[in-house]
Amino acid sequence: MDLRRDLEVPKRHLSESNRLFEDLFRTYQKLVRPVVKPNESVEIEFQFKLLQILDVHEKEQILSTSGILNHVWTDHRLRWSPEEYGNVSMLHVPGERLWLPDIILYNNADGTPTPRKITKADLYSNGSIRWTPPAIYNSLCLIDTQWFPYDEQLCTLKFGSWTYSGDELDLRQPDSDDLENITLPDGSCEIRVEVGVDITEYQESVEFDLLSVVGSRHERYYPCCDFPAIDITYDLAIRRKKLFYTVNLMIPCIGIAMLASFVFYLPSESHNKITLCISVLVALTVFFLLLIEIIPPTSTATPLIAKYLLFTMIMVSLSVAATTFVLNIHHQGIKPMPTFIRTFVIQFLGSSMLVYKKPSECFEKKKKRMPINDALRYLDDQFKKVEQVQCKIEKATLSYPTVISINHTLSNDKNEPVRRELRHKIRKISKNIKYIQKDIQRETNNEDMRSDWKLVAMLTDRVFLLIFSLVILAGTLVVTLTAPSLRDTRIPVTVYFPEVITYDDE
Repeated sequence: MDLRRDLEVPKRHLSESNRLFEDLFRTYQKLVRPVVKPNESVEIEFQFKLLQILDVHEKEQILSTSGILNHVWTDHRLRWSPEEYGNVSMLHVPGERLWLPDIILYNNADGTPTPRKITKADLYSNGSIRWTPPAIYNSLCLIDTQWFPYDEQLCTLKFGSWTYSGDELDLRQPDSDDLENITLPDGSCEIRVEVGVDITEYQESVEFDLLSVVGSRHERYYPCCDFPAIDITYDLAIRRKKLFYTVNLMIPCIGIAMLASFVFYLPSESHNKITLCISVLVALTVFFLLLIEIIPPTSTATPLIAKYLLFTMIMVSLSVAATTFVLNIHHQGIKPMPTFIRTFVIQFLGSSMLVYKKPSECFEKKKKRMPINDALRYLDDQFKKVEQVQCKIEKATLSYPTVISINHTLSNDKNEPVRRELRHKIRKISKNIKYIQKDIQRETNNEDMRSDWKLVAMLTDRVFLLIFSLVILAGTLVVTLTAPSLRDTRIPVTVYFPEVITYDDE
């Protein structure tokens, strides 16, 4: 008996709901606005409930969001007394059976601007209707690429009635203590609330931080019409999270930029310096192609990453020119070196960079050695002394004479022809020695000049290495640290506002 009685209660309740539904919709006309007088307006309490930021399409400049549209209004034709219908105070009514406000997204970019599915609505005994259809919107969002990838975007969602004027359908935001009335310069009225979007069920995006969700109700008059146009606009301020693009875009770009300076660390005679520069340029070109696929083709601003890539390409191009200049210096050969280059580069820069000893230190060591010219002059004097010796020799021979035989030969007055021939040979030997000495001296001087030019090339490489490293480091800091979001310490709104205004059951 108890089980039967328990089953009869829901059945009786169901029958009362059926009777209530039949009574309410027997003469109900869903094509007519729920007003008593024609000049009355239907007051719609509207709020967008944001569930998730699906994506930001930078190239197409579209913001994709998922949310729920909360509508609350009163239909006087659908009121009843719960006591007359078994204390039934609420019905779930299919949306197709009700008059529904035609609220659409004005700045829709793709897809339908209205909810894709007409869901059921909650109908209360006092005639209040609560309709919460889900929707996925692709709204237009003007992407500001100036600070990409450390950028902040301000995207708007503008909702309003498509056919009804402000005198027929009055859109309003939920009551809140934060509502602020503002009169705009054009004379229109704006009612702003700091947290206009319901974010109680918002799922945080993996790419963007949600900074603010300001809601504004606008009531404007246009020259074409005497009635106001009412809309509710939500401004979503989002900030791109830094980790992904820093690791996958900025750090590789900075690494490639640093390679441009290491070109000057290679030996100055290496032809691979040019190869490395060209390879860096090719890598930067690949990054430019990737960047073109990401950002929109706009001429309003140059993205931050594009500025840095352009700066790096300029530095790499200059490094190619500098490397060519260094290679030209290295292969100067025996060309005489100007005095100011020898003084400034070899003596000043060389001693400053501890790459080359001061010339004075080398000259001190050379003073201890006898110059070759002095040695030859000394040898020539000795030969002259030999010629003056009056010695007698008994016999002469020209084949491998010993020292004693030479002395005997030179001392013999009868062997004057032999003495003259010997003197001629000695002079010829002296002449050949002088020629060899001059050739060795010339080759030594040429080698010294080549070494000096190589030293100048090496010192020039070191100077370029220092200059390029400092310029690239300074350029990296200036270009990257100028992004405002790097100094933005604002807390995401989902953390700062853990609770927002929601609708209470009627």
